[in-house]
Amino acid sequence: MKKVLFAAAVSAVMATCAFSCVVAPVAAQAQTIKSFVKIDKPAEGAPLLIVTPEVSLSLLTAGGVQEPRSDWSKAAQGHLSAALTTALKTRKYAVSEVALDTYEDPRALQILKLNDEVVSAIAWQQVPMLRLPTKTTFDWTLGSGARTLVPAAMTDQAPRYALFLTCKGSYQSSAKAALNVGMALLGGPMQFGGQGLQSTLVDLDTGQVVWYQFNMVASGTDIREAEGATAAVEKLFKDLPL
Repeated sequence: MKKVLFAAAVSAVMATCAFSCVVAPVAAQAQTIKSFVKIDKPAEGAPLLIVTPEVSLSLLTAGGVQEPRSDWSKAAQGHLSAALTTALKTRKYAVSEVALDTYEDPRALQILKLNDEVVSAIAWQQVPMLRLPTKTTFDWTLGSGARTLVPAAMTDQAPRYALFLTCKGSYQSSAKAALNVGMALLGGPMQFGGQGLQSTLVDLDTGQVVWYQFNMVASGTDIREAEGATAAVEKLFKDLPL
């Protein structure tokens, strides 16, 4: 269900951005809502936790079907994980990574599920036509149980913040690319591949989500390669408050 919600949110964001750029760029800018809360920057050497990115990539066929590609997903996951670690270590933090499939504590598993739902809700709130009119502040939380995400081995140097990243999308096949060229010449509908990165920073002491960012991967940037993943993360982290 969360994959459907995220895909729908990505599509809505892309459609809204395209419409806003053509019709009302000024209005679109005014509609942008805050997606962070002010925090004190951690001291140099402070421990940070990275939860291994969730990545799901597929092949967009000429018929418009998305065929899952586990090899692409695994490659992108490895490169994105390395890029996250490098970016945070460059900022002088002590980075530790924990894989999703290593969590066994039922409380931690519930927090991870809650995190998925909260991130989906934040994503919807970023779309002007879908956001809740009474939700005017960035005050999302996972609750006081967020600290259960810290592995027992890290209790001596427990991190204050955890970083999550999700990536979903597709790459078009050569046949699909050729079909799009033909459709462009005929003035017909075209369907392109694309990848979206979605990230949150969570205060593990309070459970508060203190930063959220969604970016579409730039055309020509291949996150299945180390260079592309690094470029995508650098763009994503442009306003990271760390």
